Amino acid sequence: MTDLNLAAYARMGIANPVSEEAILAMLDQTDLKPGERGAELGCGNAEVARLLARRGLTVLAVDRGEAMADLALARVVEAGLSDRIEVVAAEAGAAAEAAGPFRLIAALGTTQLGDFGQLSGWLEPGGWLLWGDIFWHQAPTVPVPGLDYDTDAGWRRRGAEAGLRLVDARISPEAEWEAYVAALTAATAAWVEA
Repeated sequence: MTDLNLAAYARMGIANPVSEEAILAMLDQTDLKPGERGAELGCGNAEVARLLARRGLTVLAVDRGEAMADLALARVVEAGLSDRIEVVAAEAGAAAEAAGPFRLIAALGTTQLGDFGQLSGWLEPGGWLLWGDIFWHQAPTVPVPGLDYDTDAGWRRRGAEAGLRLVDARISPEAEWEAYVAALTAATAAWVEA
């Protein structure tokens, strides 16, 4: 993460184009119970981890950037949730492998965690994956090195091939994208002016 991301995420809620209401609606479809273990991989500012902890889960929040993990920890402490959230600076895969399995894994906007076979291996049997990332509306005409994005249908196919059962799927509506871009822009402007 760049200093810009760090500065912006410090001033934002969920650092992805998805609303808290949408995440809560997805969680309402699960059979998760208070005290069960969850993980937010690529946690950024740990806003989703905080949401999961407020729902009663014990959460491992992982970000590969030490400065971002420090920000996540500060926000967890500020929210009074340090008894339910452990923040770790590490590669998400290594941390999940060492600490799993989990009843729920949240991985939003983490392109490098698009291997559903690997993600499902870190879940308990009957566990839940809350995953989201950018997708192509159509295949790019020029390959983009280092990005393994797929189409919506492609991501769904990958999940099915990994043995995951799709319970809910949604594409963030324009209003959530606009809210995300506005929050990112405002947070960046506040950082520049500070």
